[in-house]
Amino acid sequence: MPAQEGDVSMSEQHVDHGGDLSSGYTAYRRTVQDSFAQWYGADRDSWSGGPVKSRITEFLLRSAPAAEAGRRRSVLDIGCGRGLQTAQLAEGLDADVVGLDLIDVWAPPVTGRGSLRFQRGDFLGFDERPMDYLVDSGCLHHQRREDWEPWVRHGSGLLRAGGVWAVNIFLSPDGAVVDKRLADGRSNWWLTEEVVTDLFTAHGFTHVASEEVDRNFQYEGHWLKYLTLAFSRVGGRG
Repeated sequence: MPAQEGDVSMSEQHVDHGGDLSSGYTAYRRTVQDSFAQWYGADRDSWSGGPVKSRITEFLLRSAPAAEAGRRRSVLDIGCGRGLQTAQLAEGLDADVVGLDLIDVWAPPVTGRGSLRFQRGDFLGFDERPMDYLVDSGCLHHQRREDWEPWVRHGSGLLRAGGVWAVNIFLSPDGAVVDKRLADGRSNWWLTEEVVTDLFTAHGFTHVASEEVDRNFQYEGHWLKYLTLAFSRVGGRG
């Protein structure tokens, strides 16, 4: 059951991925978990707030599917981090929002509308359905390339027909799809709109909106941007 207004519920997920993924998946989960734990622990999570994040959140609020009469929208915030955006989604959409992350660094503000629930675990182990809205504002581009297809296929199965998935990626500044991997082993893929759109349309989605957001950040001679996209699930299974 969803938490009531103003309440924050927390739980931990125990995941059995079976044989659907390569043997390296669990090890890479630990790599991602350890990497983000270090970055959050050192207060290096600049992505959690500020004007750039605000522009992304505004896009997410605009892109949400319309509420159905008599019930709140159900939203999953994948890789929710500190839960600031999770709270904004609950408040702005008057929705029941689950914040999901591999680590517990939640520190959400109090909300006056909607409900919040936080769960520690992996996206591919999350199985509450049907959801109305999936929000991924920075997870897909950290996945191994061989896991992109299972990632999107799983999300397609979570969403109701007509549900929406919004995803925020590192936009490649030169059109090359390349992994700018960190020293700790965490992937940072520079992606293109074409690659992401092809990935989602292959699993029963149609593109409905996109927006570039300047990161105000220079790296290797490039001024970098995010690209935030929204896809609607057409129907049937992914």
